[in-house]
Amino acid sequence: MKDFVKSEYRKLWNGVSIAAITALGILTIIYAVVTLGIQYRTLDANGNLVTGLTSFRALREAAQDLEGVMDEEYIQRLSADYNASFDKAYLEEHWGFMGTGGMTKYMISNYLINYAYFGPYMSNGNDKMGLDYEFLHSEESFYQKYKEAVIEQLLYVNEENGTFQYSEKQVATLTEKVQKLKTPFQIGYHTGWSHVTNYFRMEYPVFFVLLAFCLACVYAKDSAGGIDELVLAARHGRNKDMAARWIAGNLFALTVYFIYVGMLMIVHGAIAGLQGLDVSVQASWFECFYSICLGTGLLMIFFGGMAGALVMANIVMLLSIAIKNAKLVAAAGIVIVWLLRKPTYSQMKLLNPIQFGGNESVTSFLFVGNTIVPYFVIVMLLGAVYVTVLRMAMRRSYKKYSYNKVW
Repeated sequence: MKDFVKSEYRKLWNGVSIAAITALGILTIIYAVVTLGIQYRTLDANGNLVTGLTSFRALREAAQDLEGVMDEEYIQRLSADYNASFDKAYLEEHWGFMGTGGMTKYMISNYLINYAYFGPYMSNGNDKMGLDYEFLHSEESFYQKYKEAVIEQLLYVNEENGTFQYSEKQVATLTEKVQKLKTPFQIGYHTGWSHVTNYFRMEYPVFFVLLAFCLACVYAKDSAGGIDELVLAARHGRNKDMAARWIAGNLFALTVYFIYVGMLMIVHGAIAGLQGLDVSVQASWFECFYSICLGTGLLMIFFGGMAGALVMANIVMLLSIAIKNAKLVAAAGIVIVWLLRKPTYSQMKLLNPIQFGGNESVTSFLFVGNTIVPYFVIVMLLGAVYVTVLRMAMRRSYKKYSYNKVW
């Protein structure tokens, strides 16, 4: 069986798959370089305006003196430094700077503090940079205000979704959970990782399309690496070969997924650096109420994305065994990705495998009774259920596989 799997795995590394992976790599590089190079600029440590990709290096260097634990001493020092800074004077004079791709080292700390005031109405911009708040007079009052903002946002999102309204008991449970959030937060530069997750989510549907092209041939009749009459006629050939192709297809999907994530890390690491794994996850996702570091949050997102990749891989292989024509399977896969991409504004969207690769793995949750279940747990369970159901459907299909049957 092991030799069967190796053989089928090698077959998947053909001209189509290599070309598709290369194209995704080129897209990742061009998309990052063009969008980040054109849009962004920053105020460096000397108050100079740096533009283009080098602006991220300037931001990383300028932000070094803001790294630390956001306790009362940090907050008071930050307030004094910001009020006397060139950055504040520049932002007051150039209204709209932050809203048009501008960056300053203070956005790492000040946005987090402003979230405590604005809650679900938080956005970027110069008007979300000020530190003139009464609750900043003590560490305790700041974090209490911050937790209230988290609760307000989570309730607001639930009300907007409008699918499953929380009961009084669930609201009490959620409030208790948020109040247990460990403080003070660890703050530091993490822009490179923010770009990795942002571009990961934006390009994730493209990765699904790549899987459709690469795995369309697994059980097709019109492919050199697909099914032929000899495979179906050989003794025990059907069962072993079909199973080997399924294992190889999943291994291929995992391999390509790691390549995809690795490409994002290399590209955005080269542009903005990959510091900040030890900062609090709230530095990146304000509404998260888990007491974890950014590195743990990233693992949750990437494992969720892996689960979604396996689901899509099995959808494509099921189409391949049902349709038997690689070109039609690839086309059907693209249609499925398009359908999965259609916006859904209720909590039902969390059942969508294309959501598995989003920030929801860190920020979202579902209630089971009065118990909070992290969305990351839901993702792993759903991924296992989806793959199992698809595998069962494939087994039923290949038992009836007829080489001469025209689709």
